[in-house]
Amino acid sequence: MKKSRPGVLLTVLAEPARAGELEALMFAETTTFGVRRHEVGRAKLERRFDTVETAHGRIRVKVGSRGGPVVTVSPEFEDCRAAAAEHDVPVRVVIEAAAAAWRRGQDAGDG
Repeated sequence: MKKSRPGVLLTVLAEPARAGELEALMFAETTTFGVRRHEVGRAKLERRFDTVETAHGRIRVKVGSRGGPVVTVSPEFEDCRAAAAEHDVPVRVVIEAAAAAWRRGQDAGDG
């Protein structure tokens, strides 16, 4: 920051209509003398949820696509966490099992 002092970057994502309210909060709760503001855009994938069967139970999987083709698949963390706790296995094991089950389903023509 100025004169090589350390600084902190605070980022706030909010509706533009709340900008004044949030600036007032930042001025009241921090030592800042200024707030920079700008609007940003966001590109999103189309989303749907599939459910897969694993050795650890049923897990919801979020499927993201763009213009048709699937771009990413992400097992729902809370489903995986609960299944992992119930079966006494690491969460990562359930996440990997759910992703693999979804891929198998696609290979078999289920999706």
